[in-house]
This record gives sequence, structure tokens and C-alpha cells, in this order.
Amino acid sequence: MLKTITSLIACIAIVLGCLMSLAKEADVKTHSVGDKVPNFEVRTLKGRKITLKDIQSDEKKNTSGVTVLTFWCSFCGSCRMVDKPLSELSQKYEGKVAILALDASAGEQARTISKVLKEKNLEMPVLIDSQGNLADLFGAKMTTTTVVIDANNVVRYWGQFQQGDNALAEEAIEAVLADKNPRQEHTRERG
Repeated sequence: MLKTITSLIACIAIVLGCLMSLAKEADVKTHSVGDKVPNFEVRTLKGRKITLKDIQSDEKKNTSGVTVLTFWCSFCGSCRMVDKPLSELSQKYEGKVAILALDASAGEQARTISKVLKEKNLEMPVLIDSQGNLADLFGAKMTTTTVVIDANNVVRYWGQFQQGDNALAEEAIEAVLADKNPRQEHTRERG
């Protein structure tokens, strides 16, 4: 009898845990192309808190207000394929568009990220979201997923940074800067 009651209590606890997890996921609205995103907060490699509004309104680093986030981490194999192009793109649009690598890995350390950037001679800015809130916000399940947000906080592109020789992120940036819709607004993730 005691064994049955214990088993029943364990089953109830598991079911309640699953229901609470589903309820928490339901509270997070995933934003996709055409959606206006809230003013989120992340950290710089130096530990300073920074918001989307801060990034968009930095007239020295982002005159257009367009913000590009590419989910990235220092230990990811597929990230190595976009490291150089991402760094080059951030340099190409420096001052005009904020092109940022976003590390949403739990436990990733700023000093580890800085070491990888130095070793690989990468010059792209990296932001840290160790809680993974932005991965939830944008529904990103894989690294190298890229989101282009216009100056009005609207998601204009969501998908792969590049696809073979197709520079999808750059094509989206150019379209948004020209006040047009990107040729391809959404792709499947590929990390």
C-alpha cells in the first residue's frame, strides 16, 4: 500500500512538473518576422548591461538603428563556419548597423569568449545572454541563427546567417537599409 501511494505521489509530481514547464514556455512569446520585439537586456563582455534601445540609439555605432543578432558560441563547430564572415560583416557595416554575435550558452565565460576572439583574430562585438532569454524570445534552437531587427524593433529576417555562397544576413541588411523587405525573410535553422 505504501509503495502504491509513493508511486502515485511521484507520478503526480512528474505531471505537475511537466505542466509547470509548459506553462512557463507558454508565457514566452516567440517573435518572428513581422513581430515587434520588446526592449531586451543582455551583457557586454565587460559585464555591462545593455538593452536593444541602447544598441539602436548608439549614434556612433549604429546610425541606422538596424540591429543584427547571430546566435554564436565559442565552442560550437558550426559557428566556426560563420566566424570570419560574421566578423567581416560587422566591420563592413561598422557605425551604420550593429552586427553582434550573441552567446546564449549557459555558463559561457567572457574571458573564454575573449580568448577565442583573440586566437581567431575576430573583431565582431559579442554580447552574452547566459540565461538564454533571447533564444526563447526568438525561438532560436541552433547557433548561427540570425535575426535582423529594424529601427522600429520589428523582426525583418530570421534564419541562417548564410546558405552556401548566399550571404542571407547581408542581403537582409541591405534590403532593410533600403526600406524594402528582404528577398528571403525566413529560412530554416541550420547550426
